[in-house]
Amino acid sequence: MLRQRAFGREALVTMRLHLLVLVACAAFVGCGPTLPALAADDCPSALVKGQPSQITLVSSAEGVSFEPPKSCRGSYPDAPEYYIRVHGHGKRQIDYSKRDPNACDAPDADPVACPKVHFMAIGSSVLGAMKKALGENADTLGLGACADHNVPLDQWNMSSRVHDFRYADEALRIIDAELRRYDIGDDWGLSISGIECAELL
Repeated sequence: MLRQRAFGREALVTMRLHLLVLVACAAFVGCGPTLPALAADDCPSALVKGQPSQITLVSSAEGVSFEPPKSCRGSYPDAPEYYIRVHGHGKRQIDYSKRDPNACDAPDADPVACPKVHFMAIGSSVLGAMKKALGENADTLGLGACADHNVPLDQWNMSSRVHDFRYADEALRIIDAELRRYDIGDDWGLSISGIECAELL
């Protein structure tokens, strides 16, 4: 009997200790999974400036043809990013293979002899034209917003980037103009996202 009471008392003490640890853990230590920093609090530059409603350009088959902005969660919970797919109207395709540049990557190449343009050629041309028109407000060539780097290269939402919706109309016009200049019928993209803060090591 005494032995049973001792076991019961020991179990009760152990249970109380477990409960105390759980309460302390929740209140002070935060034993759950660590939440990522909120952009607005810790990294204001990660927030996109402006709103999608600032895009006044109207998509049409005759003019600039593009899809509505696709929104997705960025690197921070409260900092969404956007991707806009721009459709080409030409005869040539974008080549995502690993190869060296060649004569077919020129904008005036014959579409019959050169049915493909390497993605670095059109991407560099788009980025150069955007930087010429928008300066430091345009940057990057590569993995676009709302894309997964684990998928094949042709699914990377390849794009250049702006960080403010007030530059979106001009950027879309530039992408369209470069796709036409290279006679490309494939799509290229515009990413709109904030600027992530560098993490201190």
